[in-house]
Amino acid sequence: MSDTVVPAPDSSAAMPLGTVRVERYGPVAHVVLDRPDSLNSITPDMFYDLLDAGRGLMADEGVSAIVMRGEGRAFCAGLDMGQFKRILEGTMAGTPIDMPGASAALAQQAVEVWSLVPVPVIAAIHGPALGGGFQFALGADIRISTPDASLSAMEIAWGIIPDMMGTQLLPRLIGPSRAKQLIFTAETITGERALEWGIVDELAEDSLGRAHEFAVEIADKSRSALVWSKKLIDMADTASLEEGLAAEQQALSELRGTDEQKLAVQKRMEVLAARKAAKQG
Repeated sequence: MSDTVVPAPDSSAAMPLGTVRVERYGPVAHVVLDRPDSLNSITPDMFYDLLDAGRGLMADEGVSAIVMRGEGRAFCAGLDMGQFKRILEGTMAGTPIDMPGASAALAQQAVEVWSLVPVPVIAAIHGPALGGGFQFALGADIRISTPDASLSAMEIAWGIIPDMMGTQLLPRLIGPSRAKQLIFTAETITGERALEWGIVDELAEDSLGRAHEFAVEIADKSRSALVWSKKLIDMADTASLEEGLAAEQQALSELRGTDEQKLAVQKRMEVLAARKAAKQG
């Protein structure tokens, strides 16, 4: 639980994109799904807006941590009901953009982009996180949820499958058996159950406040070390042990002795000295 009050964003750095907006709080950015009247349900425009936000943040070296959240009463309630006719007609997919990554489908790119953003991404989940909204959350590095949030990979109930990386990300997170149970049944689970299953990492009554607090804590660390840490951990899914160990050594050689690393050491020593002084006092 968190009592953190999220301050007002830096007005000069706000970036509205239509269905999404990006807010800046110093080195922390918020990516806000911004269709509150429809519980932030998904349209093709939202895919493009998320990709614009993600690509902008990829290039922004002033950002060290990102919070993804939904405006209003939901994180994201899934596909806008008005889009189902387009699914049946085969006109929903949209045209993918030119970007690095494994996906050649627009909806998948809107999830994959958060693994391509070099800094940690934290999803703050509240209310419904259903279907595509659930898969947006899976694309984050860390997920913090309210206990009563509603999460579901519900696509099979509509005769389709979780096609926004859900069939690939969910088993890597919780194992194939749990993933099959959730996907085969289209069951909706609470944030509490999602924590038990390992889908979310932490519960908080104020998931946004806690996610922002966590992002601020992360952003105080060396950005270069954060970037390398995310890259190395993500490599572990696909790289051989030999490749992973070699990449660790490359990271260390690039980080060690830099001004940024020296500053991190200085800050850490100051923290330890303050703790020692407090104990002695």
